[in-house]
Amino acid sequence: MSEPPILLMGHPNVGKSAMFNRLAGADITESNYPGTTVDYTESDLAVEGTTRRIIDVPGTFSLDPKDSAESVAVDLLDKNPDATVVCVLDATRIERGLNLAVEILERGYDLIVALNMWDEAASGNIDIDVDELSSVLDVPVVPTVATEGTGIKTLIDRLPEASPTPIGSVLDAVGFTRAEAIDSATRWDLVDAIVDATVEYGETEPTLPELIGTLTVKPWTGLPFALAALYGMWAFFSAVAGFFTDGYFVPLFDAHWLPWLQETFPFEGTWLYFILVGDPAATNSFEAFGMLTSGLFVAIGVVLPAVFALYLVLAVLEDSGYMARLAVLLDTIFHKIGLHGFAIVPMVLSFGCNVPGVAATRSFETEKQRFVMMTLLSVFIPCGAQLAVMLSLIPQYTGFIVLYLLAGFFVFGAILDKLVPGSSPELIVDVPPLREPRIGNIATKLTLRTREFLKSAVPFVLLGVGIINVLYLGGAIEWLAGALEPVLTGWFGVPTDTIPALIAGFLRKDLAVAQLSAISMTPFQTVMSVIMVSIYFPCLATFAMLIKEGSKSGGVVKMLGGALLTLVAALFLWGGLFHLGGILTGVA
Repeated sequence: MSEPPILLMGHPNVGKSAMFNRLAGADITESNYPGTTVDYTESDLAVEGTTRRIIDVPGTFSLDPKDSAESVAVDLLDKNPDATVVCVLDATRIERGLNLAVEILERGYDLIVALNMWDEAASGNIDIDVDELSSVLDVPVVPTVATEGTGIKTLIDRLPEASPTPIGSVLDAVGFTRAEAIDSATRWDLVDAIVDATVEYGETEPTLPELIGTLTVKPWTGLPFALAALYGMWAFFSAVAGFFTDGYFVPLFDAHWLPWLQETFPFEGTWLYFILVGDPAATNSFEAFGMLTSGLFVAIGVVLPAVFALYLVLAVLEDSGYMARLAVLLDTIFHKIGLHGFAIVPMVLSFGCNVPGVAATRSFETEKQRFVMMTLLSVFIPCGAQLAVMLSLIPQYTGFIVLYLLAGFFVFGAILDKLVPGSSPELIVDVPPLREPRIGNIATKLTLRTREFLKSAVPFVLLGVGIINVLYLGGAIEWLAGALEPVLTGWFGVPTDTIPALIAGFLRKDLAVAQLSAISMTPFQTVMSVIMVSIYFPCLATFAMLIKEGSKSGGVVKMLGGALLTLVAALFLWGGLFHLGGILTGVA
């Protein structure tokens, strides 16, 4: 019979993941909870000669779930009635976490309380009587500083002492009568009574990080700070991704991998060679268009550096506490289209690469919000590589094109918010203090997330290239080009020479824009063509990520079908509107 698991529970941003990293063994696995987009991590922990599974449960404010992450947290608790629960509390805000601890006690679980961030509580002149708190709750209470490893050994040693406490004894300990029922209101009264009996708050002067933190959530001071932070995030993201792609992977694939494959792979001239290697005369990995050439290059050489940079940026934002502040600041704007302030993160990241932008939507609470955001990102937000090519080819029009696409983002966002069924809950976030990011936390998150991408997304990209090659061999691509000819010339007013660029854009949109420069067109036709490339079908890597993320919630067909309808509507309406404007103004 297996040992009961240990569930690490607590509010978001209380240092729960840092504590998990201290407790966990070398074999850490990240899993997707079935039927959701919520991830959680688990590992093994040695306790008194036995090995027990420890699970880092998604953060939750209470056992009355308000979003998918909280639902997973409650479900993990319900499915493990024999579990030992380690409730991690922020010692600087103990009353918030105590409410969750009392809820867990009410359900009869073996409980041990970890008072994390004990050093910050001490420096903030907060005096917590640990022995008295342990006596009131009748469970072990251990002060910890997870980022430093302080108290972790004591926590492990005291795990066997965890025990259920009848809620009546807690009521007695703070003078509540047994006749009083425990509901949401009286639970908070109980928490206040526990805090009054065990915590003393001394006078303190605001610290510099606290003053800066206050300024970051006020509109007049927070917006300039947010703009600077977002620009820095995007610049760092683009620099890191470009450094690895152009500096290492392009030379590796074009000068070594591609020539070696072309020389050594057998069956040249056969359909198998065409699908796996591609064009034998190609001089770069993109033009080859084989699964082992273009497919690997896009997945490993283009998308992987972008995803790596994304996860690094996200880990720093999360660990510093700024992510929540940014979301609060911009929530009003995004709430107009049924999203919340956290939408700014995938939006900005998509200006570097749509793939990590789509991946970042997994933090959204509802399926509706994720569908709307993923669709808008894949249709209206040009990636950094595409922007760079646009700036080199048509610098005088790039700003206008981006503004036109952003307008479409919010217009169609408002339309989707009205048409797509489902809820758009209010933003509920506990804003943590600003902290210095910890390298260990960042490294762990970076390793787990990058490994998950390599395992799950890369196969989709390779498969996509293979499918395109099969369609090409079967004549489907040529048929599609013929079918699109009257649409391109009539509805959008661009020459049929743009069809090869549109097909190439399915692999990389920046190279599709570059191909447009070789076509003789008027300035209006050039701008119209660039808008079409931006709005029409997402690139292969983004499409693969859409499938991957949709599969987590079990709605791939529904999600892709809805996204395709939106894409067609956006292309014909928003693209056609631009052409109509050109006709009316006489520039088309």
